[in-house]
Amino acid sequence: MIDSVSSLAAQQLFKQNQLEHAKKLQSVEFPGQAQGLEKTGEAKSFDGIVGKFITEVDSKHKTAVAETNRMLLGETDNVHQAMIASQEAGVAFNMMVEVRNKLVQSYQELMKMPV
Repeated sequence: MIDSVSSLAAQQLFKQNQLEHAKKLQSVEFPGQAQGLEKTGEAKSFDGIVGKFITEVDSKHKTAVAETNRMLLGETDNVHQAMIASQEAGVAFNMMVEVRNKLVQSYQELMKMPV
């Protein structure tokens, strides 16, 4: 009897913690989330969001190339900044590829569904 009561209390506490955690996550703004939504709460067009994402990845790549060229030409001796920009561009590109893979996978799953 004691075990069932303590188990019930633990379950209620766990559910309460989950609700509090979910409320905290709703109030957190992730990078790019505010730009993806208009003030009315409506989502922008899909091609606009994807286009902006690709433009940001491209700008990170251009920044990394510019930093590397500046370092190689001897205009700066800041190797750290060039490496950080290069790694940031690489991570952004990898994320873009993974998002593309998930979109293609989702499309393929939708096409397999019977109508």
